[in-house]
Amino acid sequence: MDEKDKKAFVCVYGRHFRDVYAYVAYRLMPDREGARDITQEVFLAAMKGFSQYRGDASHLTWLRSIARFKIADHLRLRVLSAGSVSSLDLLAQDAFEQLSQREEQAQLVSAVMRELPVKYADLLEEKYLEGLSVADIARRRGESDKAVESNLSRARDAFRQAFARMNQAKEITQ
Repeated sequence: MDEKDKKAFVCVYGRHFRDVYAYVAYRLMPDREGARDITQEVFLAAMKGFSQYRGDASHLTWLRSIARFKIADHLRLRVLSAGSVSSLDLLAQDAFEQLSQREEQAQLVSAVMRELPVKYADLLEEKYLEGLSVADIARRRGESDKAVESNLSRARDAFRQAFARMNQAKEITQ
């Protein structure tokens, strides 16, 4: 990485660290240690691939897409390693089953978000994860409120359709 890229990456890191951590932490609740580790992995991967960043999406969008894959890998490994646990009491077993169900749901949602066009995924994340209002999103994007509302409606429809399709496919394979 040359000096110019190093300076640019430091700027990207400083500007987006909190957003990426919040994005990861929300998906891994209540595993704060895992969220810190995954956030670190996201920025390490971003640093390694920074010279290949084409600018097709914002830095935050690019970082979130890296985070999506890192989170999915983390959850997959956690579920696989949990299969080797043999002596859980009933309370711990119940808690694990609830966690597994949440992880399955989170993986399905993550898979749906990866399938959506980036503009829809980003819009849904801004609205529902970051908690921004339509007006805030419109200001951030330089669009009218009506345009954002319309795009949100299309994004929600696309999410519902993809979720139903993937959920049905998951049920068929079980």
